[in-house]
Amino acid sequence: MPVLHRSSKPIERIDARISAPKRRNSDIYGRSTHGSLDAKMPAIRKARRSDIRAMAESAAAAFMDEELWGKVMHPHRKEYPGDFVLGFERKILRNWHHPRRRFLVGLDRHSGKVVGFAEWERQGILDDPVAPSWVQYLDIGQAMNKATEYFVEGVSYLRPNRAADPTKTHILDETFPLIAHYWCGHRSQNWCLQLLAVHPDFQGHGLGAELVQWGVDAADEESICASVVSAEEKEGFYNRFGFAEVGRANVGSLKDNGINGGAIMFRERRCPETNAQDKRGEV
Repeated sequence: MPVLHRSSKPIERIDARISAPKRRNSDIYGRSTHGSLDAKMPAIRKARRSDIRAMAESAAAAFMDEELWGKVMHPHRKEYPGDFVLGFERKILRNWHHPRRRFLVGLDRHSGKVVGFAEWERQGILDDPVAPSWVQYLDIGQAMNKATEYFVEGVSYLRPNRAADPTKTHILDETFPLIAHYWCGHRSQNWCLQLLAVHPDFQGHGLGAELVQWGVDAADEESICASVVSAEEKEGFYNRFGFAEVGRANVGSLKDNGINGGAIMFRERRCPETNAQDKRGEV
């Protein structure tokens, strides 16, 4: 059994970083954004229950022509666009109470409207004796999450998603056993980006970068890895944050369905000394 890196900081400290909208004075390239008049300059905050509809609408718009969530899993999305949105609502709600997941939303600075979101999951062993409230929350959160899963499954049975291909509903679950070995050893301790979506009207303004940077910072704070399975042609975007490809997820059912994307990417853990040096080198 591999020796796993153990969490040394209370998870509440990480949660505190998303309790209020976040704004940067520079983008990921170090360019100053102070005093910018761009109304689309992003800010991020922890998602609220009332945000779910807007989150789903952003995802549906972002994935309308994407190969997996769009073309393969929801081939009738253009006939039933409302059901396509509904499918993302159910997906978000299914994991809403998951004790290891964190939902963040990106906002249009001018209107405050939710125009994107990220779903991050803390994977691996959590062993933090100084944070007993986290362990307690796990028990409560697991129960709430299971109840929500049953609720969503029941609603989906009574009101099927007409945009979806029911034979492709579990295509990702079928594929995971074939690629699970990439998340082993020290990489089993990681913050995994499960989903990233930005409304097309707000892409290119740094919103996705803000949402990704949150997970990178969370991983660095614990000195663990960050991981993501990249969509097609998005590898370069994740390279900017230090992610590197270690394998492919477009195998099994995904390969059979012609999926071209699926680069499994990891940002290796950074030791505290490295993080300190990086911060000293920032301009």
